[in-house]
Amino acid sequence: MMVCKRNLAALIFVLSSVLQCIALDYDSSKTYSYSYETDLHLNDANSKRATRAQQDVGVKLSVSFQLSTLFKNSEVQLFKLSIVKAQASSILRPDVQTDLGGTLALPVYFQVAGDVVDRLHFVSRDTTFSRNIKKGIVALFQVKESAGQRTEVDVSGECQVTYTSPQAGFIDRLKTDCQNLEIAGQFSTANKALGVSVWAKSTQHYQLKDSIIDSVTGTHRTITYLNIRAALNGLASSSQKLQFETTSAGESQAGSVEEALAAAASEAGSGLEVSLLPSEEENQQCTEGCESPKKLVAKLADDLSTDNMATVRSAKAFAQLLQSFRDSGKSTLAETFVIPESYYIVPQLIDVATAAQTEASREAILELLNFEDENAVDYPQRFLFAAAYSSHPSTSLIRELLSVLKNPVPNADLHQSLFLSLGAMVHSFCQVKEQCSDPIVDEFRQLVIEGLSACTEEPCKLMYLRAMGNAGLPASVPIILPFAESTSSAMLASTAISAFRRIHKRFLGQQVRDALARVYHQNKASYDSTVRIAALEVLLELEPSAPLVRNVLLSCLEQGNPEFSTYVVRMLLDAATANAHLREVLAIVLKEPYFNNYNVLSQKGKSSVITSFLARMKDVNSTYNLFFENSPSGVMKRSGMIVNLVGKTIKQPFMKFGIYADGLESLVGEAASEGEDDNSEASSEGSEPTAGMSFYFMDVLLTQVEFFRGTSGLMSAAWNAPSELTSALQGNLLLQDHSQRIHLSNGLVLDTKVRGVLSMDLSGLISISLWNRNCEALIRNSGALYLEGSLKLLSKDLELGLTFSGEGQSNIDFTSNADFYEMPLKLCMQMKRPEFQFLQKTQKYEKIQKSKRYRSSTRVKCQMSGESYFLNKANSEECRVMLKDEE
Repeated sequence: MMVCKRNLAALIFVLSSVLQCIALDYDSSKTYSYSYETDLHLNDANSKRATRAQQDVGVKLSVSFQLSTLFKNSEVQLFKLSIVKAQASSILRPDVQTDLGGTLALPVYFQVAGDVVDRLHFVSRDTTFSRNIKKGIVALFQVKESAGQRTEVDVSGECQVTYTSPQAGFIDRLKTDCQNLEIAGQFSTANKALGVSVWAKSTQHYQLKDSIIDSVTGTHRTITYLNIRAALNGLASSSQKLQFETTSAGESQAGSVEEALAAAASEAGSGLEVSLLPSEEENQQCTEGCESPKKLVAKLADDLSTDNMATVRSAKAFAQLLQSFRDSGKSTLAETFVIPESYYIVPQLIDVATAAQTEASREAILELLNFEDENAVDYPQRFLFAAAYSSHPSTSLIRELLSVLKNPVPNADLHQSLFLSLGAMVHSFCQVKEQCSDPIVDEFRQLVIEGLSACTEEPCKLMYLRAMGNAGLPASVPIILPFAESTSSAMLASTAISAFRRIHKRFLGQQVRDALARVYHQNKASYDSTVRIAALEVLLELEPSAPLVRNVLLSCLEQGNPEFSTYVVRMLLDAATANAHLREVLAIVLKEPYFNNYNVLSQKGKSSVITSFLARMKDVNSTYNLFFENSPSGVMKRSGMIVNLVGKTIKQPFMKFGIYADGLESLVGEAASEGEDDNSEASSEGSEPTAGMSFYFMDVLLTQVEFFRGTSGLMSAAWNAPSELTSALQGNLLLQDHSQRIHLSNGLVLDTKVRGVLSMDLSGLISISLWNRNCEALIRNSGALYLEGSLKLLSKDLELGLTFSGEGQSNIDFTSNADFYEMPLKLCMQMKRPEFQFLQKTQKYEKIQKSKRYRSSTRVKCQMSGESYFLNKANSEECRVMLKDEE
């Protein structure tokens, strides 16, 4: 058994501090008979239990046992516990019952030092299930008579225990925050918004008479649920009831503990094994749906096809394959990639193998990939995309990718993807605090710093800054800061400022705030409006002061660029709706007439920022933020959408795509506005026409795409633009990944697993007419979500389990129609989502030894109506005009 050092230290401390007294004082001349009952119920926590299918499934154990003392002195008691009779029955089907014999009849010997169960001694042939049942009973004899709190090593692990005594002879025991001593194979998603919570509470009520336990009643409840949707959950509840029955003649007393144990081993005919009190995990082989990866790939090839991406079929197939990949060795996985059925779905199998996150899957996939072939980048890119969202990346994977970077990577895009993916993995790795001190993190940081210092070209610097942004290491702040104030390139400065986004604000001190304020107010140099806005966005997240907000509003009185001023005012007001501190400060400032007036708040530009609800849910809301920044001449400079998941205590960036453009005035025959200040905003008249897109998913920046540069590039893009819907990004991602064992107070052990799969497809089409000077574009973000979780009793003797799942698929279409035949530019944008359905299922099963298996299933369908989202008032008016002209 793997035991953490801190747990051993805690155990030693507890044992060494035991008072030299006996809390329970059993007469060594007597044998005490007890009856004991315990049960385990599984269900959906929200079940109404109105129908049979909604009822709990579960098992009840009834036990009679005898307790006798083999040795006793002022410091320790050695007890022998022998189960006389044991029976298991179904909670839902009381007529289904069976006698439990076998190794349950073997005795267990346990030592009580003071009021702590010191160690247990089992006959070596005793089974795990039998040992755990006995540990659940023995744990009841670890009780403290006086009120107080302490850390105990209990049947549930290392727990915080509180004792109270409401009256003489009665003791209440509350157990919380139990930590498993054996944690191998347990993991969870570090992201709180997409994470899984396991809530547990255990209480026991004792009645003592004449220094022995007369009765104990107790309950243990635990709920596993998704933070994003608590309706998807599994509830396990158990109870215990111990009752003293009678006494009879006791057993002969030994001269010492050692003598008593030697006699016990001789009586058992085999050796005794020493054990601590925590229950043990029973190793189980797969018993249902245990197909090899090759067979599953042959069966699921159609579901995983490219045409089925962003559907529930694809997400479910991914989840089904995942466990098979995790249970398979390297050679099996390597063969799976090259069988004929895999030929057209290798990218999707790369998604699965990457999400498996086992050593075997890592070795198999790296054997498949070639990072040194400049023209064969599709498979490596797909792997890096999936690896960026690893729920618990290993040091070996990070080390392997660092070693890849030590060799030539001739393809520039692939080289950048390596750094971006590594940065994202390092960020996830560091969410477990102890791991961030691992030398591998410093090795990545040094590689990036050295690479950045050696860069002479802007693309090289951008790559390293983007990698730093994905990693979000606080130690990177002084490296990033000088680039944030860079005047050489707007792209360089805005990328550096964006690199602060994943660094906790406590590490962004006054030096950072002062630098960003200088950028926004252009105290030392002139900056492009995109850089100034990026600086302001960070400042507003850093609990801005009233003077800072006043100065921002004052800057909007300068009308050299009314579009910029309009954007700033609207961004400030919009940000205050979601930021309580900013809202409070802004309310104080706007009490002053100098700021709360028409000249400040009613800007004449068309730029806008708006935040609204994409979906309202009970646990987490989804919001969308749309931003449009125009150049002084009214042509689009920057636009995009940000989708966030927002709860009571969490805010998780989910998706952000932004389109940027520069120099488009020359294409429509318009120069920069004469009123524009050349020092504060670079004139677009002489700028080369450029456009591109950046895409963030789960706050991870992916490779930036440039649509065109220069007139010739625009012409090429116009001729080659996809007139049919074409996929730009596809993938199956494992968003939720949780595995944990729950050790109940009665000794039974539950295995809980939760997985959430997102199948996504970002596609688009565009139709450009340079002759008619108009453009129609569609960006479709399609996705399917499949969530599944389970609670399963780890036992070969009893089968009991619950699974819950949720599934749905939809898409959001963002369409834009632009008419630039004459100025001012006409632009109509629309965002729509069709009707869709979310299906939630709960399935339960039980089987007691040779009885017939019982299964039940319930489902709930939620119908979501279609919706057309409001963008802004000016856009609505523009759309009315343009759509009217088309009629």
